[in-house]
Amino acid sequence: MKHYLLIILIGFGIVISCNNENTIYEVGQDFIDSNTLIFEVDTLSLKISTIISDSLVTSGTARILIGALQDNDFGNLTAQSYFSVYSSVFNLDKNAIFDSISLVMHYDRYYYGDTTLVQTYKVYEIIEVFEPNDEDTYFYNTSSLAYNTEPIGKQSFTPYPNKRDSINIPLNYGFGKNIFDKIVDDEITDSNDLTKEFRGITIKSDPNTNTILGFNYSTYNDQSTSIRLYYTLNDGDNSENNKYYLDLKLEGGNKIFNNITSDKTNTFLSSLADSEDILSSTETNNKTYIQSGTGISMRVDMPTLSTLNALENNGTALGALLKIYPDYSSYDDVNLIDSLAVYIIDNKNRTIKQLTSLSGSAVYAKLNSEENEFDSSTNYTVDVSAFVEEILTSSYTLNYALRFEFPSNTSTINRILINDNKSPENSNYKMKLLLTYLTY
Repeated sequence: MKHYLLIILIGFGIVISCNNENTIYEVGQDFIDSNTLIFEVDTLSLKISTIISDSLVTSGTARILIGALQDNDFGNLTAQSYFSVYSSVFNLDKNAIFDSISLVMHYDRYYYGDTTLVQTYKVYEIIEVFEPNDEDTYFYNTSSLAYNTEPIGKQSFTPYPNKRDSINIPLNYGFGKNIFDKIVDDEITDSNDLTKEFRGITIKSDPNTNTILGFNYSTYNDQSTSIRLYYTLNDGDNSENNKYYLDLKLEGGNKIFNNITSDKTNTFLSSLADSEDILSSTETNNKTYIQSGTGISMRVDMPTLSTLNALENNGTALGALLKIYPDYSSYDDVNLIDSLAVYIIDNKNRTIKQLTSLSGSAVYAKLNSEENEFDSSTNYTVDVSAFVEEILTSSYTLNYALRFEFPSNTSTINRILINDNKSPENSNYKMKLLLTYLTY
């Protein structure tokens, strides 16, 4: 629908200059001639699709992610963390006696799913050199390392990520004593020796749970996850003052990563496998999908945008706003993330650059909602004026589109379904491009 708006010059206080027949108008400019018309267009064609990245870099991840989700829309997901450890202290007293070893994991308050369910974590020792594949520089969400099939630790617990600070998983006594004795006997004197003896651990969750938990990771924070060796100094004093521990801390960088994979069998996304695949919303029940951690994101094409130049001999876009409505059923029990990151991509889904404003600053899709966050009128809006201007003013055809994803795309497991521009039928909650266009 096009609304031809009469410009009432006095009412809007617009200054007019008719002396220059070659007046050039930029997006957002306030000076227009009296023979101009503004078209407000909200029926421009949109093509909405779901796409996927081959892999996401998770080396040096901002948090440890562990758990599993059963999801009818996105498929069953698992998150498994791998990391190596180090220490700056190896000069233990020769009289030190090993007591026990534990994996101490500090919550970072992130979670997704049902935290009322009992979780069961198993800890395994990595038996492969902790390095990416020869052809890779980093670890990805699809990466893995070989580990012993027999766990060295196991713990069942009910998570309280906002009430308690940590969980403690006891590890195998013999495993810990072997490391401890070699430190005492000076067979392990630095982190290189430690890595040769012990390459790291991986933590897996029971696949039947329905929760993802985040744990703190830092190479310098006392509240970071660590492997803790408890010991006693046998000095003849039976007091509690002779109890000590040594923390093996996470090494960071390329020595920690999260493996995040999903089985999309029996979902609308089952055919989505390659980074160049484009799955139309017409094949996914007029919905498009966004999920962090797995690389699933939304693609929005504006195929008829360039035809606006044919409306008149001269014209320019005054502004463009894309309005996006989440499918109510996909967030009725989860708080929505307050923004989505937006990138310009090409016809093969390759990233060109982040979407920016006309002034060059990064632009995000911002959440708008009424007092009730779960009201069906909840939407995201994003200013795409600069993108539209680039398409309209280019001297050649730009086969560009927009990709939408969660900002913390590699350190969270969030998901949402978005209505396309055809669903729901007879509804105002369809995706739409609101374009204000000036002809003169």
